Amino acid sequence: MLTGTYDRNLDAKGRLSLPAPLRKELDEHVYVLPAPDVEALYVFSSDEYKNWVMGLFEVRGGFNPRGREDQELMRKINSRATRTDIDAASRIGLSEALRQKANLSREVAVIGNFDHLEIWDREVWERTQMQSEDDLSDLFFS
Repeated sequence: MLTGTYDRNLDAKGRLSLPAPLRKELDEHVYVLPAPDVEALYVFSSDEYKNWVMGLFEVRGGFNPRGREDQELMRKINSRATRTDIDAASRIGLSEALRQKANLSREVAVIGNFDHLEIWDREVWERTQMQSEDDLSDLFFS
């Protein structure tokens, strides 16, 4: 399970050094894609990426390879995902295109969110947390 918040800096080549506690939970490569719901990147291990993608189809009764809508959703998801190797220094490379889609600057926050990581621009993450601090109690007890 991936948890915690870690402040990191991208290097000049756009590489992110993964925090040691999180690195232990990941494979030798990960899948990175723009988050569909927030201004961030999602990072999944291979197994969790597959589980996440197939979970999107559960409400539809499972993936139908002959269904046009299912094929379109699968195509859109997988065309946005990038398989990235974790190098010997426990870093992943984030392409310029991925960094732009998530509006990442050099300073980022790496967030563990159960089955995946989220990479946020640090300033955006901090602003989001300040705005939602009061909402936590409401979410917890609703």
